[in-house]
Amino acid sequence: MKLSDGEKWGLQVYRNYSRAFGEHRVKKFVEQASPFEAEVKLFEQVVALVVSEEARIIPVIAAAYADERLEEMFKREIPDDVPGGRSALMSGFGPLARLSQRIQLAFAFGWLSKDLLVEFDHIRKVRNDLSHKWDIELLERRMKELIEEKQTPIEEQLGDGLRLPENFHSSMQPQDRFRVRAIWMLGRLTYETRLWVPALKADIAPEEALYGPNAPVMLRSIAVISVEATKKIVRI
Repeated sequence: MKLSDGEKWGLQVYRNYSRAFGEHRVKKFVEQASPFEAEVKLFEQVVALVVSEEARIIPVIAAAYADERLEEMFKREIPDDVPGGRSALMSGFGPLARLSQRIQLAFAFGWLSKDLLVEFDHIRKVRNDLSHKWDIELLERRMKELIEEKQTPIEEQLGDGLRLPENFHSSMQPQDRFRVRAIWMLGRLTYETRLWVPALKADIAPEEALYGPNAPVMLRSIAVISVEATKKIVRI
């Protein structure tokens, strides 16, 4: 399709206007976002457990924390007047009663980063194994499979040469890799369950609002805790 010079100019003006309007909405959203200090404090508490507890206990802790954060998100974002009552969705045989269901619906609605939800689904499955199986060798194989085959090697992206050495992960043991991954995933979960859906409701791309150059202050608090915990694990 050929455009006249006037049409090209009009199209460019419209694009510039749309971009400026979008940037203004993101800026306003970020300015109005609360630090959510209570959620940050809870994250700090769960991080302390991830650092100190036996590695096989971490999937249980992480799944319980994820279950709680997802439940709180759905309670906030689902309307009070939903037919049958909001509480009925999350109790008994409701469609949001279990962690697996909460992960599935958050994925289907696009209410959190999909890669993060997939990671927590892997952890959920290992948590179930830990809760229902007695064979220690089998459980150790499941943990090894999770760490080496299913999880994203987040730690390889963390070394910036400033806060963490570039190759700090190269000598890490598998269980320490798992601890570090759990901390950073739990941090993202804490952050996104609070701000992802509000960004969607403000008609803003959540990735841009939450992880752009001028992200909400909550991200900085989460990052500081995650970096310090990582240093403790790798003994930097």
